[in-house]
Amino acid sequence: MTRRRTLLAGLLAGGACALGLPLSVAAPVATSADGRWRIEGRDGAVLVFDGERLAKTLPAQRLGGNERAAVVDVAWLPARRSFVIAFDTLPELWELSVDPLAPPVHDGLVHDYRMGEAIATPGFLGVRRAPLDAPVRALAADARGGPHVLARSADGAWLLINLDVRRAIGRYAIDERRQ
Repeated sequence: MTRRRTLLAGLLAGGACALGLPLSVAAPVATSADGRWRIEGRDGAVLVFDGERLAKTLPAQRLGGNERAAVVDVAWLPARRSFVIAFDTLPELWELSVDPLAPPVHDGLVHDYRMGEAIATPGFLGVRRAPLDAPVRALAADARGGPHVLARSADGAWLLINLDVRRAIGRYAIDERRQ
C-alpha cells in the first residue's frame, strides 16, 4: 500500500469521529479544544475571537484581490494549534495559527527566508494560504494531528491537502455510505 493510501486510510479509520468533523455537515464556526479561540465566517470575513473579544477580522479574499467569499467550513487542528478554513468561491485553503510561537508566513516566492530575503507576516493569527485548482465545500481534519486535511471539491471528489507544502497531494473518490 502506498504511503498516501495508508494516510488516507488512517484519516478515514473509524468514520467521521476519527476525523474530528462529520463528513456531510459544513460548519462555518469552530472552537479550539480549550474553548479560548473561536473562528466564525460572517459576511465575507473571517472573525477571530479570543474568548468573547474580537481579536482580528480578516477579509475573506485572495491576497491582493477584492472579491469576497463566504466561509463554508472551519476545522480545528489541535496538534498544530490552528484552524483550517474553506471558502465557497475562493480556490484556496487557509490555515490560521493561534500559536504565539508560530513561524512567520511568507506569501509568494522566497529566495532564502533564512537570510531574511523575504517580507514575512507574523505567524500568530496569520494566514498560510494553500492554493487549489477550485474551491472546496467541506473539510475533514485528522484529530490526531499532522499536516493533512481532506477537502471535498465541488465535483464531489476528496482532495488530500498537505498544509506544510500548501498544496493538494492526492485526489480520491470516497464512498461515504460505507463510513
